[in-house]
Amino acid sequence: MGHLIPVLQLAQRFVSHQSFKVTLFVVATDHASITNTQLLQSPSDSNDDGLLDIVLVPFIDVSDIAGPSVSFIDKLVATVLQSLPFIKTVISKMESRPAALVVDMFGTIMLCTPVMDRKEIDEHVKNQKPLNIPGCKPLKFDDTIEKKIMDPSDPSYQRVINNVIKMSLSDGVLVNTWDELEPANLKALREAKKVPIYPVGPLVRPTKKSDLCNEIIDWLDKQPKESVIYASFRSGGTLSTQQVIELAWGLELSQQRFVWVARPSIENDAAANFLTLGNGSDGTLNYLPEGFSARTQDRGLVIPMWAPQVEILSHPSIGGFLTQWMEFSIGEYH
Repeated sequence: MGHLIPVLQLAQRFVSHQSFKVTLFVVATDHASITNTQLLQSPSDSNDDGLLDIVLVPFIDVSDIAGPSVSFIDKLVATVLQSLPFIKTVISKMESRPAALVVDMFGTIMLCTPVMDRKEIDEHVKNQKPLNIPGCKPLKFDDTIEKKIMDPSDPSYQRVINNVIKMSLSDGVLVNTWDELEPANLKALREAKKVPIYPVGPLVRPTKKSDLCNEIIDWLDKQPKESVIYASFRSGGTLSTQQVIELAWGLELSQQRFVWVARPSIENDAAANFLTLGNGSDGTLNYLPEGFSARTQDRGLVIPMWAPQVEILSHPSIGGFLTQWMEFSIGEYH
């Protein structure tokens, strides 16, 4: 959901601000929950006058290339490549030829990789030295979400480089941020790329009410102002068993009020859920330390798998936000 939400908001802005006719292709390996979500069920709520068409690409099964040696990028590339025939067929049948194609690109590091020093990349991958990204603070090795794409000896690296180089042939790059938030980053990105850079953020989903949202908001209404920590690692983020245990103990021992969006642990794959948009869980919390829920029930709320993040972060009782590096999450904290 982390990438789908801003892309959907961008499409709706094209419709509402420019009256463009927009077709949004949704590519995923699991439609279990995405087909039922209010996010895609009610595009008419945006007053698009029929100008926004959402197309779910048929189920893409990449299980045949699964394994510990297969990177997230490899799975992502396979998913997109297998989706292309369907997308091309749909486009060929459109009454009017599309005037533009906007493609979601994953990660600022990918944009900057071609202009980084090769020796510095080797030091980061082989010797775990911090990586200096133009316009950003040095990146610690442990914070690199997908290390294989930074290794010049890995096939995934060259695929990323080729795709980023081809971006110089585009008419521009849209970035989900704004100048006042990241002036140095945008300046460096503009210097690194040969195409115009357009900051179009923040692309944030407007708040909406739901049964789940009402239950959470009712709980938050009972808490003091700015007293609750919200912990969520986005829809695609995954923690190991040890990380889940440590986070649970940290929240419990802190004695702070909290809302935690908890997901079952997956070992050795921090991006395991990025390509599975279904919840993949029966809602039980048996992956948390024994007795955790009972011991923290008076000051904590644990939500399995997914939560209405915009609504939670907008609540006045939220005083802190624990997440990973995803800039989409930060844009929703206001």
